[in-house]
Amino acid sequence: MAQRVREYDWAATPLGPIRLWPMSLRMIVQTVLAHPVASIVLWGPQLIQIYNDACGELMGVKHPAGLGQPAREYWAEVWHVHAPIYERVRQGESVSLEDAHFPVTRSGKLVDA
Repeated sequence: MAQRVREYDWAATPLGPIRLWPMSLRMIVQTVLAHPVASIVLWGPQLIQIYNDACGELMGVKHPAGLGQPAREYWAEVWHVHAPIYERVRQGESVSLEDAHFPVTRSGKLVDA
């Protein structure tokens, strides 16, 4: 994923070219890309997705096309579940989920994740 992130046309997204990203975004992306646990960065008002290899594996057929896409559009089938979580985070709350149920479209079918 690190290579995909480097080669992605970020100028075509609301984030703009990597060289113009704030240091905080560059640092968190480096951290997430190196992390062995599935992790994703959702940045800006549109929650643009940048994720690591482990997350890509969980995404099934949604990977690699999910890179650089707004989370709301890409995860439409679970937006009703995700939106309240993201709002809590935007309000400054630290959110941790354990044994959470998320229906996700993988391989063209909605499955439990």
